[in-house]
Amino acid sequence: MLAMTSYPEVYVQLTAAKLDEQIAAYGALADAVKGNAKAEAALAAFAPDYFNSMLLALDHHFMHRMRGAEGKDGNPLNEVRMLSDSIMEHDGVLKENKTIKYRAEKTIAGIEVGETIALDAERFEKLAKAYVAEIGKRFP
Repeated sequence: MLAMTSYPEVYVQLTAAKLDEQIAAYGALADAVKGNAKAEAALAAFAPDYFNSMLLALDHHFMHRMRGAEGKDGNPLNEVRMLSDSIMEHDGVLKENKTIKYRAEKTIAGIEVGETIALDAERFEKLAKAYVAEIGKRFP
């Protein structure tokens, strides 16, 4: 597939709807286990790998995006690219990308270079929504 310079609006909307469904399903599961310490602990142990995998799936939906249109200013697209690459290639430890102006304090997830990536529901949801919004702006 060639590099994508735009995505159909309906595709972006459907992707956002899928994300909302998955986030809601996880929320329902979290609500269902409240009060059961063993189940809560199991869910807490499960969450980082689940949300890291969700991040990879999200990135895959738009993996052919043209890097020039993505920019290099540390935006949510850059953040997801760096996190995804680090999950897949560096055992989940965030590695620097010298082509991106990444500053953890200005990112959605706030993960420092060298830190292990362990997303939770709240950080994933914020990052996913910002990512999809940025796709809509940069790839209309």
